[in-house]
This record gives sequence, structure tokens and C-alpha cells, in this order.
Amino acid sequence: MIGSELTLQLVALRLLAGVVMFTAQGATIAAIAGLLGDKGPRYDGRLTLMPLRQIDLLGLASTMLTGFGWGQPVQVDPGQLRFGRWGLVIVALAGSAVLLLIGYLILFLTIPLLTMLPYSAGVTAAAFVRVTARLCVWMSLFTLLPIPPLAGAHLLAAVGIKLPRSVGVWIGVVLLVASFFGITRMVLTPAYNIIAPLVIGTELAG
Repeated sequence: MIGSELTLQLVALRLLAGVVMFTAQGATIAAIAGLLGDKGPRYDGRLTLMPLRQIDLLGLASTMLTGFGWGQPVQVDPGQLRFGRWGLVIVALAGSAVLLLIGYLILFLTIPLLTMLPYSAGVTAAAFVRVTARLCVWMSLFTLLPIPPLAGAHLLAAVGIKLPRSVGVWIGVVLLVASFFGITRMVLTPAYNIIAPLVIGTELAG
């Protein structure tokens, strides 16, 4: 059960990490969709780094409590995409790829933060970097699962399956409960053990 491992600091760090991750992921999906021909996400206000446009409150709460969550789904019209439904696959993969990129790059901030900031602030900032790096890998895998409200739901649409948006809310509750009791982590651990050492190194991945 994940809840017994929570501390106030961990919840706060996950909150900040979630804001960074979901903002970047939502903006990336909107940008890639636009490059592929669908301007809808831009008109919907999703091509932005303003967190309030990208955050899903239930998804952020799930991240804080369990380490797994999701952002506000980005609506993409496959009929507008240059590669049709294959474009949805590209969009979904891009959303996960940007998380892996953030997880890799953010670790380069560790030493500068420890050396430039006062001791306590530097240690806290370094902890944030480590938490975010790990979460980025976990979330890149989790949000690629082909179920709403995750970004991986675009993979369902790519094969012609489109579920009502209201279903995503109920599935989100199920995902939160499953993540709280460790089911999500157990399912994704084999993939994490392969990807994480390549992105954030063996020591941090463990």
C-alpha cells in the first residue's frame, strides 16, 4: 500500500513534478498535433506552458498520493492529421518521449543546485530533481497505456476505438485506486527496469 510511504515533503515534490510533467506533455502533444496538421489543440488553448491549461485535478491528486497520474487530455482530430490515425500514434509517443527527455536533462541540474544554493535549499532542490527524474520515467510508461484519461488513449483512437469523455473520469478513479495499492507499479516495473537505467542511470533507477 503506497499511502504508508507518504511524507509531506514527498507529496509536495510530486505536486511540483506533476505540474512540470503534465504541462510539458500537454504542450508537446498540442505542438506535434499542430505540426501534423490539426490546429484544434492550439485553438483550444493547449499550445501553452501555462499549467492551468494542462492540469487535471484528479490526475494531479493521484500523482501526489501514488506517484502516478495524468494531465488534461488533449483532443486531437485524426481527420486533420497528415498521417491520419497513424498521426495519433506519433502524438502519443511524443507525449511520452518528452517526459523521458525531461527526466534525462533535469539531472544535470543536481550539482549546480547543490553548489549554488544554501545547504538546506540545495538538498531540497536536489531531492526535487531526483523525484522528478524517476517520475518522468514512470509517467512516460504509465500515460502511454491505451486507456482514457491517459494520453495513450490516442492509441485506442488510432485503431478506431473512441470512448466518451465521461468514461475517463471513472477510469481515472479506478487508476488512482489501483496505483494507491501498488498495482500500477507492479504492472509497469518490468518496462521501468529496462528504460530507467538508460535514461536516469542504474543508481537512481533502483
